[in-house]
Amino acid sequence: MTINSLEKAFLDLADALATGDLDRFYGCMLPDAMILDEDGPFRVDRAGFQDHINFHLSGTWEAFAWKPRGMIYSSMGDSGAVAGFSMFRGKPRDAGFRLRPMMFTQSWTKLDGVWRLAAWQLSPIIGYVQQQSPA
Repeated sequence: MTINSLEKAFLDLADALATGDLDRFYGCMLPDAMILDEDGPFRVDRAGFQDHINFHLSGTWEAFAWKPRGMIYSSMGDSGAVAGFSMFRGKPRDAGFRLRPMMFTQSWTKLDGVWRLAAWQLSPIIGYVQQQSPA
């Protein structure tokens, strides 16, 4: 089976996050990407998302992982979309653990032959997030 270029770009983004290679992870995103994260009520760009991730890396979490599953890919020309389910798994410092199943959609655009993330929306499947975790 041949992996198409959009799928390869998505898998690179997911691998960069999973391995903690945040420079590579952020490099997959456009600076003005629109990101709606499941953990906060605000739309942010890449810099805002970096601030959000840095908050989680500041000692709040012992470990966390984003595990995507069941992705579907669609592309036409220089535009593409990825949709799927994922599980956020986290171990807050001294606060038990957290599992959050979610759905996500991503919009990608190809610039100079390279796929870049243009928009990312994550939504929890169970319930509505009323406050940031850990509370």
